[in-house]
Amino acid sequence: MSGHRLVPLALASLIAACVAMPTSATPSPPGPLSGGTLTVAQASDIVSLDPWTASDPATLAVVRQIYEPLVDLEPGGFRIIPKLAERWLVSLDGRVWTFQLRQGVHFHDGTALDAAAVAFNFERAQGFARFDLGSLIASIATPDSRTVVFTLRAAYAPFLASLATPSFGIVSPTCLRQGPAWGTPATRCAAGTGPFRFESWVAGDRITLARNESYWGRDAAGRALPYLDAITFRAIRDEATRVAELRGAGVQLALDIGPASTAAVRADPNLAIRGRPSYDVSFLGFGTAKPFDVPEVRRAIALAVDRAAIIQTAYAGDARAATQLLPPGVLGYDDTITEFAKYDTAAAKKALADAGYPNGFATELYYSPAATSALPDPRRIADAIAADLVKIGITVDVRTEAAATLGARSRSGDVPLWLGDRIAERADADEFLSAVSSNAVVQELVRRARAENDTSKRSELYKQVTKLVQQDVARVPLFHAAPPLALVLKVNGLVPQPITRESFATVSLGR
Repeated sequence: MSGHRLVPLALASLIAACVAMPTSATPSPPGPLSGGTLTVAQASDIVSLDPWTASDPATLAVVRQIYEPLVDLEPGGFRIIPKLAERWLVSLDGRVWTFQLRQGVHFHDGTALDAAAVAFNFERAQGFARFDLGSLIASIATPDSRTVVFTLRAAYAPFLASLATPSFGIVSPTCLRQGPAWGTPATRCAAGTGPFRFESWVAGDRITLARNESYWGRDAAGRALPYLDAITFRAIRDEATRVAELRGAGVQLALDIGPASTAAVRADPNLAIRGRPSYDVSFLGFGTAKPFDVPEVRRAIALAVDRAAIIQTAYAGDARAATQLLPPGVLGYDDTITEFAKYDTAAAKKALADAGYPNGFATELYYSPAATSALPDPRRIADAIAADLVKIGITVDVRTEAAATLGARSRSGDVPLWLGDRIAERADADEFLSAVSSNAVVQELVRRARAENDTSKRSELYKQVTKLVQQDVARVPLFHAAPPLALVLKVNGLVPQPITRESFATVSLGR
């Protein structure tokens, strides 16, 4: 580290670093009940117990309980807080990141957490780490047992947000040295430092985790976490069956609940819906050919979409109209923008006429048929948008295409009009704004923001991007949505997360 002058990343980060454990709301006396097994229904089985290869929601939900990253997101929000690292510093040039590890932490197999263990995890995954971190990290040093130093090839502000995902949970080196089998149903290892340890995995059916009796975390009152004895994750593909199991007390918590089921859950006095903060956006994208090369044509389309009506019909009311591509709460969100484009058919017709198309035109609208949390019923949404555009003279042929093919074609500008979404995996504006426009000014602002570690300056850069996207109508933001959690009323202490899935360390079961 000689030759580098270190500065605090942010005062808030250093203050948070002094806290022994991030906590949820302080429970009322006499406190949460300890014991019991929480049974969770999710839409699929996990893929692997290796967090470094995890990207699907089911796997992330499980590995979140077993392994812990160096940093985490605050409960229910986007602020980055300490986890296995108590504090961190970044050099003035933004390339050198130094993390001080928490003392006295052990993996489930008894191996001590130290700098060498962290370095071993990152070195193992250099060829396949997510978010291209393997190519971004130039070197990893361990000056002592508690200090890990990452030197990046270039300044990269989203580095910290990348680390705050379950995909970078630290695994015991003892397990990693056993070879690939440690992450399979036959494993006898899969040891992390998290509140729960691996117990068993019946492939295609269920996976069971048991309480980590030696967990380092404590709640606000100093009580040992977690409260639960165990968690069982059941793979139940059909959403109606997941809800039926919840009603019949076969499970206490159901994940991956869509709009079709929320009304039924809310009508049951023994059940509740817990909404997650949104961390996705759906939008309309445009091709590069006529007539979509004209900003006023794009503006006409933005004005023609009745977002409020679509929220009711396609989302059962559980979404909000997007004023911009960034979701609320993310660094760079511009709260001075209260509406991207007001629904106004007359104004849309005028914009179309001003663009030279008083009689409208015919076009195609493409969408992927695979439902996502951002687009739970893509066909219905596409049809609704097409019906809105007909009102201003644009005749739309709605077409479907596989997600991979549509993604490639839209990036090349080959698709005239397309319905897209972005479900981010990191709490960072770069997830939403890195490829929204071919405008050279926008691209330069994004490049500067990616290298800027001053959060105030970075926020202002992204706000400039958002204003330019709105001015140019590079894309039309539509909706922010998030799949809610459905649970029985005796589940207490669960804090819905926007991303990274929920931790069950503070969950307890009432009588």
